[in-house]
Amino acid sequence: MAAELAPAALPAQIDMQEPVSKITFLHALVAGGVAGFVVDIALFPIDTVKTRLQSELGFWRSGGFRGIYKGLAPAAAGSAPTAALFFCAYECGKQLLSYASNTKDSPYVHMSAASSAEVLEFSLSYFCIS
Repeated sequence: MAAELAPAALPAQIDMQEPVSKITFLHALVAGGVAGFVVDIALFPIDTVKTRLQSELGFWRSGGFRGIYKGLAPAAAGSAPTAALFFCAYECGKQLLSYASNTKDSPYVHMSAASSAEVLEFSLSYFCIS
């Protein structure tokens, strides 16, 4: 009776240690660009409202809720590529450091990859924009 109730399509045991396939450069590039764009869409109006609240003119005189998305396009045009660069540098750095140290999912690998990706992103965006 119990055998009849168990679904036949599911495996009896699932291996939770299956390695995830390597993330390619293109996956990281697209994920970073989309993440940067979504963050700007979500947080840009909040930042605009915060800036208007801090204005000496007051919130309503400085524009209130009118045009809170004004200026989103230039901000997104700047943050989407830098977020894509960060994601690419982080994923490539993580794979390189994991291979070099012969460890998998070490916190030191993640920390080093994130730090070096942030330095690279800042350096390129600072020197290219300035």
